[in-house]
Amino acid sequence: MLVKKSRIPVIHLLTIGMLPSFVKKLIYRMRGYHIAKGVKLNFGAVVIGKDVTIGEAVSIGFFTVVRARVIRVDRFVTIGSLSFLDTERIEIGEDSRIREQVQVAGLAEPGSMLRIGKRCCIMQNSNLNPTRLITMDDDSGIGGHCLLFTHASWLSQLEGFPVKFGPITIGKNVWIPWRVFITAGVTIGDHVLVGPNTVISQDIPSNSLAAGTPLKITPHIFKPVNENSRKKIIDEIFTGFMEYLNYHHFKHQVTAFQNGFEIIIEGNGKHHLVYLSAPADIPAKAKDSVLVTDYDHQSSESIRKNFGMLISLSLKERSGSGELGEEMARYFSRFGIRFNRID
Repeated sequence: MLVKKSRIPVIHLLTIGMLPSFVKKLIYRMRGYHIAKGVKLNFGAVVIGKDVTIGEAVSIGFFTVVRARVIRVDRFVTIGSLSFLDTERIEIGEDSRIREQVQVAGLAEPGSMLRIGKRCCIMQNSNLNPTRLITMDDDSGIGGHCLLFTHASWLSQLEGFPVKFGPITIGKNVWIPWRVFITAGVTIGDHVLVGPNTVISQDIPSNSLAAGTPLKITPHIFKPVNENSRKKIIDEIFTGFMEYLNYHHFKHQVTAFQNGFEIIIEGNGKHHLVYLSAPADIPAKAKDSVLVTDYDHQSSESIRKNFGMLISLSLKERSGSGELGEEMARYFSRFGIRFNRID
């Protein structure tokens, strides 16, 4: 064979992969990789490429391989254990997660590429074949055991059998649940919900539900919630969050006031959370204080300057960091509510 490439980089795994994270990072930096602070390369994890940039606080799991000519992994990305990512170019946006035992590999061409936006997720045991470009835009997710193939060929095209190559494009705010198969050349618009165990072999327009065998597409099915429903949902999420903390042995005290409430949480230190639906002068009461607003907070800089972290439900943004705020942001993501980092 003229083009030689080992299917599994055994030598790299058994040498560099066995080293402690800080030694691996030193070696990779000496090779010209750009690796930011707080990156964790777990035991057996390796990164192999010619042009590599890994952002702050990235974690790559136990015995995971990331291999491509060009690798761009943004801040706060997590790639789980025993995953195998191998194509020509890999781009993963901020706060995205690839779970355990995900495989990204297959027939490679110069344009073969996986591009994932911000706050996306690919769950365990999914298999993506990016012979042609696979794109997933911000805030979209792929469930476990899903299959995405950008080429379909085996029998001879000269004998009349079909052969197809084409990119797969997934828009913003798309949920593709477990055991979905997406074929070559499919484009899925924004704000789409796909049913489980679905085969998608045709384009799906934005704001649609796609499910069933044969596939049935129902457009314009999702409507915004009204203010009363929004308030009820927010109250239920905060109540559930407090119950979640109580289960993990944190005590809390709630004080309600006009247009909001504050919660003092004790356990592993003192934590303070304030929720406001309108501007109010509420000072921070702990080092780990979080301000959650549900209005345009850009006009209220003075009231949030002492808070370690700000989360805006209305703008879907976040700034700063802290243990309580990170825990809350992760809890909100259970309900599909994610926040763009603005710092």
